[in-house]
Amino acid sequence: MKSYFSGFLTQPEVQTHSSLRHITKVAVIIETHQKFNSLCSVLEDIGKQKLYQTKIDVYIVDNDLNSKIQGYLQKFNFAHIKVLQPSKKPGDSSNFYYGLQFVSKLKYDYIWLLDDDVHLDPLALSTLITTLQEYDEVGLVGSQVYYRKEPKTIQEFGGLINGKQVQSKISCGKKENILNEELLQSKPYIRVEHCTSKSLLLRHRVLQHIGVFKNFCLHFDDVDLCLRVKKAGWIIALNPSSIIWHNSENLGSSWIDYYNECNLYYWHKYRPDLL
Repeated sequence: MKSYFSGFLTQPEVQTHSSLRHITKVAVIIETHQKFNSLCSVLEDIGKQKLYQTKIDVYIVDNDLNSKIQGYLQKFNFAHIKVLQPSKKPGDSSNFYYGLQFVSKLKYDYIWLLDDDVHLDPLALSTLITTLQEYDEVGLVGSQVYYRKEPKTIQEFGGLINGKQVQSKISCGKKENILNEELLQSKPYIRVEHCTSKSLLLRHRVLQHIGVFKNFCLHFDDVDLCLRVKKAGWIIALNPSSIIWHNSENLGSSWIDYYNECNLYYWHKYRPDLL
């Protein structure tokens, strides 16, 4: 099994004709908000991914340009990791889109969106890549998300849009039931209408087709991305074999409430008949 971390061969393998196959290039975009320890953990998990003929470059979107991050990267000489600084406005929800704008001009096969507070299974990325490589109809694919403190309890498993009523808030309530393993093994992917950007793999050419757009609100940006991809004719999928664990936190605050109400903009954009 061979993988490349910015061109460096991390797992040695005897050179064969198969080594001359196309190298899959993945841009990893991580949005971070002063979570240094969590970010370092994610970077370590990325380095442990079991990949085949894959080269990955990491782009950290940090609007605070944390000096600890810069020092960490210099200490380990991580030339394959680039820090992007979109603005100095705290809580700016456009960071992911700044990263998308940056990598959209570069040559990649796929773009992996990641949160900075997740733990990655070693096969998290490879299973997402396999889905996009084997199923041309899929435009983007997400991972199955478990709670890190309750590693067998599902936090998110994709979602469907409620077509009967408008909801300004996104609810990610705990799902006590654990999905049947036979169900997970019987399907290559599960068709959904949206999946979380905590771990989401997008085709680069899909992004070029729909264009990079600036989001206006928090919590709905990944839903907006999925709906745009679906509207362009691609399937939104979830691969349950791609697993991550998320450090969930209580996000209750006045500015979160503001963004939740602001999310009504998206209902006006996609389902004005419900307003």
